[in-house]
Amino acid sequence: MQTPSRRSATSSRWRSDCAPARRRPLTSGLRIVEGDRATTGTDYDLAFLGAGINDVWRRFQNRMPEAVDLDEYTRHFDAMLDRLGGYTRTIIVVSETPFGPVEDPGTVAAMNTELALYNDAARAAAAAHGAQFPDVWTPFTAAARHLAPAGAVAGGEDPGGLWSDGVHLTELGDTVLLQQAERLLAEHQIVNKLLDYPLLERDAALAAAGA
Repeated sequence: MQTPSRRSATSSRWRSDCAPARRRPLTSGLRIVEGDRATTGTDYDLAFLGAGINDVWRRFQNRMPEAVDLDEYTRHFDAMLDRLGGYTRTIIVVSETPFGPVEDPGTVAAMNTELALYNDAARAAAAAHGAQFPDVWTPFTAAARHLAPAGAVAGGEDPGGLWSDGVHLTELGDTVLLQQAERLLAEHQIVNKLLDYPLLERDAALAAAGA
């Protein structure tokens, strides 16, 4: 007799802004990945991973002990993908969205130039680990241009825009991000493929389920 193997259907996304204050954002993200596995021992069907915006932002805030340079970012991002790859069927690495009017236009342009390098590193790491990488930067930037108020003020709240403060997303910004994730899931039929569990012999299936 054959029985479908059992895995938890859990979707997770670790972002660098999950990090507690006074900790280096990306290294804290790595601790989250390691701690989650050590605590629950759960296998994941689908995991979303994104990090980078705080690692860049902290340097421009002159909070250097919390900033993470590109080389360190790349090493830790690879490490997170290594950990996740051991117990996750499908990983989706989501690029960071660009900075909005959090500073003067020249500074924001410099911040986004640097953040794009971090996204490129994440894209390369995703490819090396066989993970999907939806580019949310381009559609997000296009939406921001259509919605940008004529007198946008650095750090000011714009309820009708994509950012609440130039960094954190509004509900509309989250919706734009969600649409890109949904498009990727549909185009690659990711959920349907995840529902097609491999068949195992009864004893092997019970062992996989922890029964």
